[in-house]
Amino acid sequence: METTGETANIGVGKEEAVLFLSQVETHANIRAFFPPGSLSPMHASGIGKALLAYMDPERLDKLLSKGQMTRFTAHTIIDPTALRQNLEAIRESGFSVDNEERNEGMRCIAAPVFDMNGEAVAGISISGPTSRVGASEVEELSRPVIKAAHQLSFAIGGSVTRPQP
Repeated sequence: METTGETANIGVGKEEAVLFLSQVETHANIRAFFPPGSLSPMHASGIGKALLAYMDPERLDKLLSKGQMTRFTAHTIIDPTALRQNLEAIRESGFSVDNEERNEGMRCIAAPVFDMNGEAVAGISISGPTSRVGASEVEELSRPVIKAAHQLSFAIGGSVTRPQP
């Protein structure tokens, strides 16, 4: 939060959702708010998509075959093929973007945290209004998010060498 000026979050996967564990809010008047214990569907969450991108392929197939994904906004990716393409781009870049997929006017940038087995066990993100987290700022803002995720991975004995599912 101090580096980007935006609300920072940490979350883990819980079944088909992201469970938000903690948040450090921005000092700006307009901000994202995910109180600890909040759940958000993985397909419409920056942290969720960061976790999905590195999920075991069989588990991902099961998750995507369970049924229709909820559309929250016109930007929500609900087509499994399109989501898989987005997950491939996440693996290539090392970060995910919730581009107004859960809430209009809000953007989230997230990166996975890896444990000692190379599994994505958590995610770190920043969230803010699109007026401050514009499309042109995503690449620059992703750097401190990725750095924080790498630091946490190292702190828990993990590796940042991203395995391919």
